[in-house]
Amino acid sequence: MKTILLFSTLLMLSILSAKMSVADSYKIVFETMDCSGNTGFATVGPDEIYKMGNGDCSNPEDPTKKLKQLLVHDGRGSYTVYTLTQEEAKNVMLDVKEYMKSRKGALDRAESVIISH
Repeated sequence: MKTILLFSTLLMLSILSAKMSVADSYKIVFETMDCSGNTGFATVGPDEIYKMGNGDCSNPEDPTKKLKQLLVHDGRGSYTVYTLTQEEAKNVMLDVKEYMKSRKGALDRAESVIISH
């Protein structure tokens, strides 16, 4: 009896840790652009994003539009700032909304467990 209880406990813990690692591994990838027009890519977890706001400069490719700034928690009590085009900012927000919708769906299902730190 103790062996069966131990086995089922270990099985449940391994399933929970697998679900945690899947949730933690989801990342949003986006293109960055600075005020000089230099581009790059960044990857962040959706739960790390704090907010999106207006940037300090115009898009060098389209001076009529301002760049956006994405503030991301850096894990040390401050933020990392990424600069994006308005179009890329919309894409990031769509990805975040889809992720949150998926998390809500998982919470609505009784058999799902989400553990966050």
